[in-house]
Amino acid sequence: MVSDELDALQNRFPACETLAYADLTTGMVLVTNGNTPLERHGLNQLSADAALLLGGADDTPQFGTDAPSSVIVSSQVAVSLFLRAEGQPNDALLCVGRGELDLTAFIPEARACLKRISEDG
Repeated sequence: MVSDELDALQNRFPACETLAYADLTTGMVLVTNGNTPLERHGLNQLSADAALLLGGADDTPQFGTDAPSSVIVSSQVAVSLFLRAEGQPNDALLCVGRGELDLTAFIPEARACLKRISEDG
């Protein structure tokens, strides 16, 4: 179940406070982790940011000419990570965490989580 996968990933990386599985084509967040602090408006904005940065499967992203498979936006206090699924280019995992999130350890786990989710869907 998607929510179980997201909750398990968030439990392993508590500095990642929001995990959302989204459809880039519709710009909709489909499922979030159970204790995300973001409300609907914040989730909608997160999804819009992902679509802008990653582009849809057939769209060119706002920045650059090729649709990237991932984008990281960070500051000293927060980090956002947007990952596109390899086999399902409209599926994305959206992550928002505190600045101390260990991206080196988190990214491979997040990619594996997204792969499981998008292949099961």
